[in-house]
Amino acid sequence: MKRLFIFIMAKIKKVDTVQKARKSFGGKSLIIGTISALVLATLVFFGVRKVIEFGAAPKKDKDCDFIYPDVDETKPTNLSLGNDAVPFTFEQKGGMINDASCLNKTPVFGIAKITSTDDVAHALQYAKANGVKVTTAGQRHSMGGQSFMKGGLVLDMRDFNQMKLDKEHSSINVQTGATWASVQEYLDKQGFSVKAMQSINIFTVGGTLSVNAHGVAHDPGQVAPTVRSMHIMTADGKTVTASPTENKELFSHALGGYGLFGVILDVDLDVVTNEVYKWSTTYMNYKEFPAYFKQHVDGNKELGLMYARISLSPTGYLTETAVHEFARTDWNKPIPDLKPTSLDAFSRFVINLSKTGSFGRWFRWMLEKHVEHSLHSCVSRNAAMSPNEVCDVSRNQEMYDSMGYLKNRLPDTDILQEYFIPQDKMPEFIDGLRSTVKANKANLLNVTIRIVHEDKVTSLPYAKGDRFAFVLYFNQKFNDRESKILQKTTTDLIDLATSVGGTFYLPYQLYYSQEQLRKAYPEVDAFFAAKKKYDPSELFMNKWYDKYSK
Repeated sequence: MKRLFIFIMAKIKKVDTVQKARKSFGGKSLIIGTISALVLATLVFFGVRKVIEFGAAPKKDKDCDFIYPDVDETKPTNLSLGNDAVPFTFEQKGGMINDASCLNKTPVFGIAKITSTDDVAHALQYAKANGVKVTTAGQRHSMGGQSFMKGGLVLDMRDFNQMKLDKEHSSINVQTGATWASVQEYLDKQGFSVKAMQSINIFTVGGTLSVNAHGVAHDPGQVAPTVRSMHIMTADGKTVTASPTENKELFSHALGGYGLFGVILDVDLDVVTNEVYKWSTTYMNYKEFPAYFKQHVDGNKELGLMYARISLSPTGYLTETAVHEFARTDWNKPIPDLKPTSLDAFSRFVINLSKTGSFGRWFRWMLEKHVEHSLHSCVSRNAAMSPNEVCDVSRNQEMYDSMGYLKNRLPDTDILQEYFIPQDKMPEFIDGLRSTVKANKANLLNVTIRIVHEDKVTSLPYAKGDRFAFVLYFNQKFNDRESKILQKTTTDLIDLATSVGGTFYLPYQLYYSQEQLRKAYPEVDAFFAAKKKYDPSELFMNKWYDKYSK
């Protein structure tokens, strides 16, 4: 296996680019041969059963019985209430709930199925009458209990999902249980696209607003600046309109407010015309990226989308950086409809192989670097104009990613973290990240760079100025040892981020201390005070608020 690995690496180094590969071997023969050799090497090393497991989709929900830290949780709540005892529908009475991390199994009072504004009002009335706390939830990808708490009533918003496009004013009204995928599919049929959204489309719109999320659209970066107005049902059961000019204080607190100020019912969002972009990728050392960004990207209206990714291959570990740019074109032909990816099994295999160590990470980076363009969903291709195949992509297709390949059968979980760093401090942060990950032996799988801009909208801004957002993707097994590794890695990286004038993202594991929270977010005590002003009985509650507001 080792000799085969060395042989393959030598071949790639010898023919280091697709351009040279085509000149030396003709077309894609080197690519196909390399993939075949890599798959053969994987079969030899791991065996057929493991390779199949790496690529297989899950047959059922993952077993999430593991809890870290091992807290004293009560047994699942059992309710004997009949459906006629409450003015809404229970989709679950008592029992347990968890989030996407698989690490926050928690007993709840129940889960209410929300399909209308009346359902929300009735659920709040019922909760107040029975002394039960309330949380709102969508896909539950916040990973620190932000969408539930022990003994609480969870409002499942996912069936509250209607939408209506206003073409004249380039906006869409969306009920907050709708997923971004459904919004994209709706807009695509009418020639429009979202202006900003999260980079994965499985999340609900309400969840995105509640965590003040951002995505791959570097301009505007965050979703918050694209919000025109929203309706919020507050703790007293009243529906309030909030916007940058109306009930401005509530507006700024509800965006990034983790559901603590009320239930966001619907929102008016900016939309733009769907476009076709020419995709290109430039490779550079990470220290060159800040200057490159200022010169080629910042303020460049010709770019529709931009993001970067830093290699975790042993050949360029946290140094080699791929900058993906999507330049506007004068496309005047019909744009094909959205289509789902057909490569989930292969992508799942590659991702899971990368979890196993250096070989897998090298394999993945080589595929991204040499093969990804050839497999991408392009509106058109042109291999004659350039040695590198030119790929034209639609805005909607490029932003249409469900990441179904992340679902697997392995006994592990994948944890996101994000850090927002002043642009000129990027090299210092990456150097610290490299040292921290190596020292703690954390299993880091991915580092993506996105752009966020100074936040003048929300009351808990993670972007105190224009920042690079570093999205980190860790893997861990379900055991205390790896959980402790990730906990220490998290707290170390938070200290690193704040030491260079940066911040960290709050919707993930609650490993950070009160002191770390306040150092990054000195506004948080004013945020907590405003929470009590708008919700004096603290009807709206979650694990994050319960831990840090005391």
